[in-house]
Amino acid sequence: MALPLLAELKRRRVFRALLGYAIIAFAVLQIIEPIIHGLQLPDWTLSLVVVGIGIGFPLTLALAWVFDLSASGIERTRPVPVEGSRRASVAWLALLAAGVALLGLAVVAWHFALRPGARGPAAPSAPSVAVLPFVNMSAQKDDEYFSDGITEEVINALANVEGLRVVSRTSAFAFKGKNLSVRKIGEELAVATVLEGSVRRQGDDVRIVAQLINAVDGYHLWSKTYDRKLENVFAVEDELARSITDALRPQLLKQAPPLVGQATASTEAHDLYLRGRHFWNKRTTDDLKRAAALFRQALDLDPRYALAHAGLADSYALLAEYSPVRPGDVLPQAAEHARKALELDPALAEPHATVGLLAMSEYDWTAAEREFKRAIELRSAYATAHQWYALLLVTLGRLAEARVQAEQAVQLDPASPVVNNMLGLVLYASGDYPRAIEAFRRTLELEPGAAMARGFLACAYVGAGRKQEALAEIAHVSDGDLDHAALRAWVLWSAGERDAARQLARELLDRPGRGPMRPGLQAALYAYLGERDRAFALLDRAYAEKDWSLREVKVSPMLDPLRDDPRFAKLLKKLNLG
Repeated sequence: MALPLLAELKRRRVFRALLGYAIIAFAVLQIIEPIIHGLQLPDWTLSLVVVGIGIGFPLTLALAWVFDLSASGIERTRPVPVEGSRRASVAWLALLAAGVALLGLAVVAWHFALRPGARGPAAPSAPSVAVLPFVNMSAQKDDEYFSDGITEEVINALANVEGLRVVSRTSAFAFKGKNLSVRKIGEELAVATVLEGSVRRQGDDVRIVAQLINAVDGYHLWSKTYDRKLENVFAVEDELARSITDALRPQLLKQAPPLVGQATASTEAHDLYLRGRHFWNKRTTDDLKRAAALFRQALDLDPRYALAHAGLADSYALLAEYSPVRPGDVLPQAAEHARKALELDPALAEPHATVGLLAMSEYDWTAAEREFKRAIELRSAYATAHQWYALLLVTLGRLAEARVQAEQAVQLDPASPVVNNMLGLVLYASGDYPRAIEAFRRTLELEPGAAMARGFLACAYVGAGRKQEALAEIAHVSDGDLDHAALRAWVLWSAGERDAARQLARELLDRPGRGPMRPGLQAALYAYLGERDRAFALLDRAYAEKDWSLREVKVSPMLDPLRDDPRFAKLLKKLNLG
């Protein structure tokens, strides 16, 4: 029966018609898709086109069955002979059923495309905003720190509003200078609204222009221009933050206290603080030193400026980790200024988090946890507090809790290389090597020059049994940085390249003129050389000097060759980790 059916379909030239229709439909889709994206039409537009093509299929089927295109034009197909009428009816019904089924599938696809959440990223149901870096319109391009500072102040102010989700500074600033549509930014950051604006500063006058945009359709929801004297900058920041929030959810701020308190009466001190934070966020040795100098200048003008004390404490605390200075030379100063900041303003989250980090250097894990929790209680959107708390939890071996905090930090600050790297470290310590690899790759996408992330990516490859990829990755890490070069030696060791690891370890220990090396790193290198006595002597020295690398003694792969030595268990006990 199949052969007569095929013969009837061929006689009526149905296959030829359907082939022609398929070619035309394919061409239409190839042309219409870039047009839809270019005009930024709704995503369901393409689904509507597909439905139209689906409707056209049974129509083409019916027309091809009834009519034929010949040299003389369109004419009705010759009637089928009587003996074949039954077979023709069966063929017609089968084709009609196929056409209806295809149409049904197209309608179902359209239905799901129009469902909430199926049209691409939908606007979040809760109020949410990303504050993009305000554009510096001042004649002096060096004033960019001021426009960045205004942006950060508004972010911090809005983050204190209950019920409003605000994208963190690092993630918002990741889009600085990038020519992306508001729709695209809204999708990347999962926010319903985007705030953008500009700052023009001339002498003591400042003009701030801000506009709130719906991230889904690109329409303006609100805009305003502020012309103020710099002596009233705190009032301008509070007014700006309040106006934005009023545009989102008016009920949030009814009879609410000011969002931005006047932290200092000195406009110049505030200006210096903003410049200091601008350089602190870069987290290089030179930038941290420059930030510290600016914070000190701010305190010369206003010794009771709590935020400047907090900034100086943060600068000293990170210099102990991001520079070759001895921790004992900077950590006492960090502690002094953090305590002063809290005396002046106990409600500041930043110094509480800094005190927590300093407590970790004293191996006082209980005090560290208390301070991190307090910082998060005061400002739940402070990603750095979650990040440092995750570090503490890894140190204590509480890996499930550490993952929760690290993931929370990434949710708050998804574009931060430091935060993403911390998530990778937590996943690596948990033995979840595939996800750790993803996190370290994400860090390198955000900051291709992040040598530490590249080194730990190689470690994750080793853990996943992908040793060749680990060796290829670690080959990109320069020997110029001692921390990263020591990590390279471990990857060579764990990948089975023991001779190469020993050679590199010996070169790093013996090569003159490379600057001071942390005792914890030296201990790891001596472990590869089989000199355990020297390794443990250096670990004792690292304990005395508060070497930050001992924070990771439970999870650091670089100390793996020493873990079976009884002295290692004694070290853990001395660190209150045993």
